[in-house]
Amino acid sequence: FQPRRVGVDWRRFSAIDVERVAREVDVAALQEHIACVTFCNLDAERCPHCGQPAEYLLHCQEHLGTSLAMHAQHLQAAHTELACTQQQAAEQVAQLRGAKEESRRWKKMIAMQQLLLQAGPIAYCKVCDHTLAYSTSVSLSFAERQKMKQVEKMEDEVEELKAKLREMQQRLEAEREAEKLRREQETERARQKEDGRRDLERWKEEERAKLHKELDGLRQLFLTAFKDMASRSSAME
Repeated sequence: FQPRRVGVDWRRFSAIDVERVAREVDVAALQEHIACVTFCNLDAERCPHCGQPAEYLLHCQEHLGTSLAMHAQHLQAAHTELACTQQQAAEQVAQLRGAKEESRRWKKMIAMQQLLLQAGPIAYCKVCDHTLAYSTSVSLSFAERQKMKQVEKMEDEVEELKAKLREMQQRLEAEREAEKLRREQETERARQKEDGRRDLERWKEEERAKLHKELDGLRQLFLTAFKDMASRSSAME
């Protein structure tokens, strides 16, 4: 804040369409006149305390600007985190899709081996006296179990990422609702301040009208007294 040295330009203020500024939320008009209102010298005015609400409004404006910037930073960080989580989820989904495709191929191979086993041994090993189909089936079953474990693990990771995404979206929605509520509250406070300013202006106009009326009455009283004295003086002469 700085000392009040600027004179009050009532003509300039009276030219402002307050209803239009409040209706259109004309921030440019407020910025144009707020310095003159805040730093004007009201010592010669009838109401020297009307500068205090302007100082409070300027302080509120600075505080709200800082708060809005901080909320914007938090929202941007949340959006960045959400984008990173979505990218990780997309990568996990792609890996899971590939694993499922490979799992289907292995299932087809196992089904084929089972059909071969049901049809009987194809050939015998002369050394160990085992069929070749049995050895192949065992190795395929072990590989299939490993693949299924990997698929289940990836499915669990995808579900965990989905849960994180839902939590992030809920948090963003809560922040949006809080920001909306804060703006509504600030708008309501601004409206109440504007109503108070209008009431103050109305009171000042009424006081001016009363003062002018009293001055006119005194002027008429003095004129009547002067005329009476003049008539008496003429009569005495």
